[in-house]
Amino acid sequence: MEAIEMEEPPLTPTSTAFDDDAAADICTSILTRFGNSTREDHQHLCAVIGGMAQGFKDQNLPPSPIAYFGAACSSLDRILSEPEPSGHMIDALLTILSMAVRKVSPAILVKKSDLVNGLLVRALLSSSLTVAGAVSGLKCIAHLLIVGSRVNHNNWSDISQLYGFLLSFATDSRPKVRRQSHLRLRDVLQSFQGTSLHSPASQGITDLFKRFILLAGGTKPAASEGPKGSLEVLYLLDAFKECLALMSTKNKNEILELFKPLLGLQNPVVTRRITDGLYRLCLESCPDVSPQILLDQLCLLSLSVSNNKTSVDDMTFTARLLNIGMAKVYSLNRQMCVIKLPTVFSALRDILGSEHEEAIHAAVNAFKSLIHACIDESLIKQGVDQIVKNGNMDERRSGPTVIEKVCAIIESLLGYHYTPVLDLAFQVVSAMFDKLGVYSSYFMRGTLKSLADMEKLPDEDFPFRKELHECLGMALVAMGPETFIGFLPLNLEAEDLSEVNVWLFPILKQYTIGARLSFFAESILGMVEVIRNKSRQLESQGRIFSSRSTDALIYSLWSLLPSFCNFPSDTAESFNDLKQALCNALRDEPEIRGIICLSLQILVQQNKKIAEEVNDPSDSKVGTAKQRAMANYTPQVMTDNLSVLKSSARDILTVLSGVFLNSAKDDGGCLQSTIGEFASISDKAVVSRLFLSNMHKLLRVTKEARAAASSSDSNSMQRALLFDLAVSFLPGLNADEVDVLFNAIKPALQDDEGLIQKKAYKVFSIILRDFDGFISSKLEDLLRLMVELLPSCHFSARRHRLDCLYLLIVHVSKSETEQRWHDIISSFLTEIILGLKEANKKTRNKAYDILVQIGHACGDEEKGGKKENLYQFFNMVAGGLAGETPVIISAAMRGLARLAYEFSDLVSSATNLLPSTFLLLQRKNREIIKANLGLLKVLVAKSQAEGLQLHLKSMVEALLKWQDDTKTHFKAKIKLLLEMLVKKCGLDAVKAVMPQEHMKLLTNIRKIKERKDKKQQASRSEEAKSHASKATTARSFYFTVLELYMHMNNTASVHM
Repeated sequence: MEAIEMEEPPLTPTSTAFDDDAAADICTSILTRFGNSTREDHQHLCAVIGGMAQGFKDQNLPPSPIAYFGAACSSLDRILSEPEPSGHMIDALLTILSMAVRKVSPAILVKKSDLVNGLLVRALLSSSLTVAGAVSGLKCIAHLLIVGSRVNHNNWSDISQLYGFLLSFATDSRPKVRRQSHLRLRDVLQSFQGTSLHSPASQGITDLFKRFILLAGGTKPAASEGPKGSLEVLYLLDAFKECLALMSTKNKNEILELFKPLLGLQNPVVTRRITDGLYRLCLESCPDVSPQILLDQLCLLSLSVSNNKTSVDDMTFTARLLNIGMAKVYSLNRQMCVIKLPTVFSALRDILGSEHEEAIHAAVNAFKSLIHACIDESLIKQGVDQIVKNGNMDERRSGPTVIEKVCAIIESLLGYHYTPVLDLAFQVVSAMFDKLGVYSSYFMRGTLKSLADMEKLPDEDFPFRKELHECLGMALVAMGPETFIGFLPLNLEAEDLSEVNVWLFPILKQYTIGARLSFFAESILGMVEVIRNKSRQLESQGRIFSSRSTDALIYSLWSLLPSFCNFPSDTAESFNDLKQALCNALRDEPEIRGIICLSLQILVQQNKKIAEEVNDPSDSKVGTAKQRAMANYTPQVMTDNLSVLKSSARDILTVLSGVFLNSAKDDGGCLQSTIGEFASISDKAVVSRLFLSNMHKLLRVTKEARAAASSSDSNSMQRALLFDLAVSFLPGLNADEVDVLFNAIKPALQDDEGLIQKKAYKVFSIILRDFDGFISSKLEDLLRLMVELLPSCHFSARRHRLDCLYLLIVHVSKSETEQRWHDIISSFLTEIILGLKEANKKTRNKAYDILVQIGHACGDEEKGGKKENLYQFFNMVAGGLAGETPVIISAAMRGLARLAYEFSDLVSSATNLLPSTFLLLQRKNREIIKANLGLLKVLVAKSQAEGLQLHLKSMVEALLKWQDDTKTHFKAKIKLLLEMLVKKCGLDAVKAVMPQEHMKLLTNIRKIKERKDKKQQASRSEEAKSHASKATTARSFYFTVLELYMHMNNTASVHM
């Protein structure tokens, strides 16, 4: 009969008595749980507890835990006195007793201990007892032992007999009874902690273990005992998973010593149980474990792996045990741990070379974890000192240090034996580079060379190119670009360009951080000059193609500059040395201006961000390399960097301004952005002088344009450039200078030249966006100006005009009263709605953004809005449906569709407009029909089925009027809408309102839907069948190829 499982917490000193309300009715809890069960043991339990409860009621006794306790004991004594006691009755009474005993006070239990102990021993020895009864009885015994330990802290003789009885069940042949014994031994040992009972209790387990080891080994301590003990040893090894960490220090280490000969048996069943126990021990906080003994166990396991004596299934667990075990030893005794690291790393290497996917990943995780936890600065420094002391490493006399052995093992992971797992091996190598840092150059030279050699492999033979580059990137981060390039030179001096290591450029660009600007100025720019001279020489020889290829190398070298400007370590010391080269390149080399501008922006932005203590969301998961580089940016370093950049701002701004005015175009606005960054940190006097000089030029050119009958293209382009340059200085201007700029663009906002008007509006929008306080100080004038300028607005300037409107409306929504806001919106709503019909996509998107922004300002209660305001705004837009022209009607429909899509609260209001949209569908205007179909698509997608049902018939009829029209190309849109209606309302509902002549269309939609559903179901089934990853499949293939290759080599060796 199965044991009756009662949910009980572990028995601890703080939970032995009164865990529940003492007045709780045990009968009710049992009947509630088992009253409806059909199992015979549950029915017996309910009958017994019900009989007890009825007896209490008949005798007017309260159903208290003491009453149940007494009734269970007396009934159990009576049942056990019978010649053939009922097993079901014993089980039920022991179950009730196990529940009652937890609620009875310790004083009563101690007083009645002799009686209860005797009853439990008799019950557990009864031949009628089942597994269920044994489990309940062991719970009672454990509770009595815990209570006894709390009352008699130092009297072992009072509980030793009962403890021994509990311990005897640790080797019981019944699995559930044995498991329960192990759990209760754990609870008892936990309660004995800190008392004099702890040591003899632990010794009892140790003695029992020794006795069974002797029996299993053939030594008979007593003639009465036969040749047994092997199974008992296994059972006690299972018990150690729960109990070993709780035993006394002496016995704990004694048990660990006894593990050694058992591990030497190389028996998988024994070894697995020992590793389980060691794993649980290492997870616990046990500072009293002998590190030497624990380390010996781990080394034995490591050797068993290296000697191929570990089963594949055990490799995974061994790798995990080595991981936490060595970390445990390191925390106890660092010196012991590091000496044995090569042994453990060799074992992990062998596991990595296995074909078992789970074991491989466990080994990789162990490698990375141990590299991080056990390889410390002292170990690395010891290896560096030894290498430096020996000087010439080819003639060294001393043996390799621990760190050198470990690095040699890591390097061996790149051998051909590990080709199938190279992607994971690269992770281990990267972790080692990261740990060694700048000292990688002492230990990982061979590894770096092996990685570089792999780059030469063809793609068809090497599928791990991305992982290789990531590993090389980590090597670059660890060593720094100077050392990295020293070991892996770019080889730019090669006569044959195919021999240049151009594959290094992407790695250098992506992973360089915290480098020295001086290295770029001296070495990289030195290479640029060499390559430039070589290009001229090739061109003079008539080798034009080779010359152009060489010029590409110059661009690649310059492309490294942004990476060298990524948190450089010597900005304050070296920027001035680099400044002149950058200025010359800005003037003379247009193709690399973007690179230089980006680099300068990075320098300024990073230092400003640190100075302003701005937390970039993208920095929340920065790598260790960036953390190290940022750690060097102390407040003093940042101040020095900004001081140098500020002192250079005048020269750089002058060069950038000149280049900007003389360049045909500013790709991506890089020159403007760079001017703005330096203007933000420069002295105000410098920026003011450059700005006013530019404004004088703008005034002169504007006068010349007015004096001429018609402005030439060159004159207009120059004015446009001067406008752009003037607004680039905005971050460094004061309020008066901003007013000067604003007054300068006012006439240009009405200029007949579309280019000038467009630039003026762009400058206007930038002022509104970036200069705080400008809108609030001139709001009325700005609103009036926008109204006055509307008639003269050129079509090319409408997007930037909408930008201005957007910024003004956002400001108004935050600061003005509701009525004032309503009036302002009404003034510009028609213009915004018509913007939805603009040919320019950016203009249309800006109009949509304004509509959505107004909607949020109306409806977001967090921003002071109300739902009523949102509905009112929606109705204002809907007023456009009554417009006189197709343009305004279709534009209003687009606006309504966008608002309904953004705000779910508006769907019901939009649905109320359906009758009007159905009427508009009758118009023979393609523009209106197209916008109408877009609105209907949004409503069908966002509405509930119930709301659509009311208008379903009218909607289907209105749509089908255009189904057969071949001129307007709406057939596909209408079919899509019908498919959406079928999906939303159901096929039957649409079929009920579908005209008979269009039933073929509905049938086609149904068939397409069924085919699609079948295809999706087949795809899901196919996906469910394949759980193996691509990596696993690839690894299996490589292992097969590797085995075949090794077999061919062995065969060849035999024949030779």
